[in-house]
Amino acid sequence: MNKELQELDKLFKENKWNQVVKKTKILINSEEVIAPYYNLLGLSLSKLNKNQDAENFFIKGINKFPDEISLKSNIALTQIKLNELDKAEQNLNKAIKINEDDIYTLFVIGKLKREQQKYEEAVVALKRVCEKNVKFTDALTLLGQTYLDLGHLTNKEEYYDLARKNLLLHSKIFPLIGGTDYVLSTFTDYALNDFHQKIMLNKIKNLDFNDFHKSFINFAIGKSFEDQKKYSQSAEFIKIANQIKNKEVDKNIIKNEILKFRNIRKIFDNYSLKVEDTKDLFQKKMIFIVGLPRSGTTLVHQLLSSADNTYGFGESVFLDIYLREKIFNKDFLSNLLNKKTMNDHIIHISNEIGKKYNSKSEQNIFIDKMPPNFYWIGFIKLLFPNSRVIHTSRNIKDNCLSLYKNIFGSKDLDWSYNETNILRYIINYRDVMKYWKKKFGEFIYELKYDDLVKNKHQESKKLFNFCNMKWDENIFDFYKSAKPIRTVSLYQVKKPIYQNSVNSSQNYSNYFDFLNKLDDF
Repeated sequence: MNKELQELDKLFKENKWNQVVKKTKILINSEEVIAPYYNLLGLSLSKLNKNQDAENFFIKGINKFPDEISLKSNIALTQIKLNELDKAEQNLNKAIKINEDDIYTLFVIGKLKREQQKYEEAVVALKRVCEKNVKFTDALTLLGQTYLDLGHLTNKEEYYDLARKNLLLHSKIFPLIGGTDYVLSTFTDYALNDFHQKIMLNKIKNLDFNDFHKSFINFAIGKSFEDQKKYSQSAEFIKIANQIKNKEVDKNIIKNEILKFRNIRKIFDNYSLKVEDTKDLFQKKMIFIVGLPRSGTTLVHQLLSSADNTYGFGESVFLDIYLREKIFNKDFLSNLLNKKTMNDHIIHISNEIGKKYNSKSEQNIFIDKMPPNFYWIGFIKLLFPNSRVIHTSRNIKDNCLSLYKNIFGSKDLDWSYNETNILRYIINYRDVMKYWKKKFGEFIYELKYDDLVKNKHQESKKLFNFCNMKWDENIFDFYKSAKPIRTVSLYQVKKPIYQNSVNSSQNYSNYFDFLNKLDDF
């Protein structure tokens, strides 16, 4: 490895991706360019969530080094993030022809197959990786998670056992990776078996975790004590986990949320957005379930997606990413707000987003439960003439407790690791919903989670009636055949409707002061 490449590799491992991008953009135009420069540039851009740019540079690298297998595997990894699964598969097919035993390519194939919900094929690829190198940490973790997917899909205990076996093996080989313990905690009832809890407590006492993994294992231990109804100990570990996570949270995170809605509101206050003929817009029925995270959106999603001719996306990023990237773009806004271009622009946006949904399913009813889509209610009404918006809410103390005791995969939810930020976010969220309800009240269906779990027949019938969908008693069997859904609610989707979480915040009222402040909300 040359000196320049060593330095870049070091910067990449230190998460200094902006520096890597800056240096490699110069190096790829030099006479001594090598394939690893393109790999490091593309991977760094992907780490910075600039996946489209990453894909473009990988394409340039492949054109220059057509036989370099790593470029094909890495562009496939980026295309998976972009939901360009067909393109990813094409590149992986080319890569495997170069070397059918390349373990990194096999790992990315496993990742792709899991995204395609071809779990058995994912297992085959990932097992090959682990047989060649059991210390390929990401492959062993993904193998355990894929077995967990199969367990949720088939309800077969053998898959849960295989998930547990592989994740425990990973925990043993890589004891400092706390994320594995967190995944294990999501489907373990520690009131019945405290074996894994003892492992975690021993780890936290004797090992020196970095902050990233320490937060995961503290959340997991907090969950284990909650299962055992030891709320004081649970609260202790949950507090530590949040304090660690909060260290690196953007100090302007709530300010940015407020600014985002301020820009959206300016559009809808000052302009009358409309199209001449709604028939030119994306026509499929779109049901958006919005609200605070952990407000019951998953349960509503599972009930609706249990009906015929529906496809549940879980938390789809299609709408949120598209609009979030465009809302501060001057060219986008000028076309949207110009009377001459408005009609064509709205039609283009509607069908552009619609294509992304269509790429996943041919069903006629799509259900998207991304909670922060509450920001986009005005655009939902504008873009999708056959859409419905379901706004879920629950006991605010229960909701905030659930936020505070969980870890989330998206940096957009980093505000949930700070008690003050949670309170500030709720104020902003309520301002947003108040605005939309005043403007489009008839378009938004209000559903209270607590009412739904107490009176499931009555409330679900009203919900289905609003959505103009046929209600059936069988929707309550969603947990028997629910598809895997990758949110912190993953474990709950495999349980029938339950009321255990109603008033659960009372167990922690003596330990988390911010819950008592919610009496004034």
